[in-house]
Amino acid sequence: MLLIGFSTFGNGCTEEVVEPPKPVAKKPKPKPKAPTIEVLMNELSIDPRVKVDEKEAPKDEASRIAILEFFNAMLNVDTGSLKKVLSPMDQDALDEMVKNGLASEMDDVSNVDIQIGSSPDGRQCLMGVYEIGMDYQVQVWYLTKSGGAFTFTAAQTQPNLANILRGDWLTNFFELQEEMIEIANQPDDDSSYTIFDGSTSGSSESTGSGRPRPGPGRNPNPGAPTAPGGPLG
Repeated sequence: MLLIGFSTFGNGCTEEVVEPPKPVAKKPKPKPKAPTIEVLMNELSIDPRVKVDEKEAPKDEASRIAILEFFNAMLNVDTGSLKKVLSPMDQDALDEMVKNGLASEMDDVSNVDIQIGSSPDGRQCLMGVYEIGMDYQVQVWYLTKSGGAFTFTAAQTQPNLANILRGDWLTNFFELQEEMIEIANQPDDDSSYTIFDGSTSGSSESTGSGRPRPGPGRNPNPGAPTAPGGPLG
């Protein structure tokens, strides 16, 4: 009997092995959305003449702030703030513009509409269209970010450009640049090369017909994208 009893020690109920629960992978928290342009305008006390379309604005808050503060400083000729973000060459140009009455010109600006997009080579750029009475002046800027710092570099912009821009103004600006390069490469006897508005490369003025009024949300040309906005050149 003892033998039988001992033999039962190894024949008891086997213990069921319970696997530990598998860890549940936590879903990454969605990144918080950047504050709207309207909210940032109020928080940063941005000049109400600055107009940025919410749909075109960058997704990140830092870029939104940089753009709003840049054009705010431009309108108010805040040279200290501007020189912190302008390229060295543009800082020199700013000094010259201030001497030539930039503050007075900016006082006459009723709105600056800003179009945000990319250049053909993929660089982020902005077009500013300044509304001054019944006139418009255009300036294009490249925006670059290194670390946490932003730099604004002006693109060469001809006077009275608003007279000949059409459709998507920012895209059209780069198309016009390409055309001007082609014209410059033409032999002298080919100087009648036609550009956008039907004028020739020998013309001293462009006579754009029916210049559209720029501004976010407005589409002055049926079938064409809305027009843009930004600083004086």
